Amino acid sequence: MSGEPKTITLREYGELPYAWVGERGVRLLERASNATGAHVFDFHLYHARARQYVGVVKAGRHTVQILPKVHEQERDSLGYLLSLLHYTRKLKIHPGDVTGFDKLGGSFLEVWIRHFATELNHLLRTQYKQRYVEIEERSSFLRGKLLTERELDGKATIHARYACRYEIFTPDHLLNRTLKFCNYLLLAQTRSPVSRRVLRENDILLADVTYKPVRPEEVDRITLDRLNRSYEPILDLCRLLLANATLDLRAGRISQLAIVFDMDKLFEEFVAEFLRRNVEEITVGEGSKLQSVAAKKHIGRLFGKLSMEADLVLTDVAGRKILLDTKNKILSHYGTPVREDLYQMYAYGTAGQDAYAGIILLYPTTGSYFSGSSLRHGTLRLHTRGFDPTIIYDPASKRVDRDAVVEGLNEALSFAG
Repeated sequence: MSGEPKTITLREYGELPYAWVGERGVRLLERASNATGAHVFDFHLYHARARQYVGVVKAGRHTVQILPKVHEQERDSLGYLLSLLHYTRKLKIHPGDVTGFDKLGGSFLEVWIRHFATELNHLLRTQYKQRYVEIEERSSFLRGKLLTERELDGKATIHARYACRYEIFTPDHLLNRTLKFCNYLLLAQTRSPVSRRVLRENDILLADVTYKPVRPEEVDRITLDRLNRSYEPILDLCRLLLANATLDLRAGRISQLAIVFDMDKLFEEFVAEFLRRNVEEITVGEGSKLQSVAAKKHIGRLFGKLSMEADLVLTDVAGRKILLDTKNKILSHYGTPVREDLYQMYAYGTAGQDAYAGIILLYPTTGSYFSGSSLRHGTLRLHTRGFDPTIIYDPASKRVDRDAVVEGLNEALSFAG
């Protein structure tokens, strides 16, 4: 079963039997996982178990994609993932791109490649950029600026009469070389005939650009201005590809690739970003309007030494402050938070000098079986609330259901007394 290339789909915390990829595939998978710097899998005797990371890991001939466990249908799970990535500006692929998910073999990587190919094709057809590039060389005739110091230092080997510096207007610059190199890498990765056709067309459009391997640190040297700012999204995709791929530069191909996102952080960042964008429609506590949202705010020091940062500090129009901590994990029985979470919230509530109107632990919960619970310790009030993540992505419209999320968060952030 491990002989033919295939796309293997797992869900968060799902298991991958080693027999599916073979012994060599397991070694490559472990190497690719380690290269990310994240603990993507736990490796056991007969299987690997995914953790909280979602995305794609390509190891050898096989591609393992890990999708969120929120929706039952794989297409909807991918739409949910793209919604979070798009809303938090981590990846500018629109959730509507899942339309061709089935035609692309149910592959997140193929959706990513198709998006890259079509976006680059549109830019090259409508806004193909040439720019002035500075050249230094010896010429048989005077061109541009004469480099007098080069003429007098006596160090250079004289290949021609004049040492000159001049500019030429050309498409052969670092931005286009980066686009051509990434386009070439993805051409070798895709198994979609349509994507391959578009990528080949892109290569033809970039025919006047030198093919040259580009390293991630070189991409950071590219400067965008008002004339080429439209290239920023596609350049971000190039940066993501080169930073997460192990390249065989001699062969000009990707030997392994891992583009993964931590769902714990992604869920937290989505909640923070949504509250910031929709602050005027959010109510907290006993129905008070939300005024401001502060993320990763320093709230004090534990024992006077350990710095404490809360996920979110919410302030209502009356100036009352509420700590909000998102937990992308399953609640224990009867909706009771795990002991470590309680300890953490107690430390948050006592670390600083500010008095908080409440501390909310927000957990993703599907269905309506859990309505919330509250605990009190002295002046501290801890509220455990559930939020249904399935309402974030609407499969019918293929976008974030803003009204449903507003309603869900207003219910989750409310508490009495």
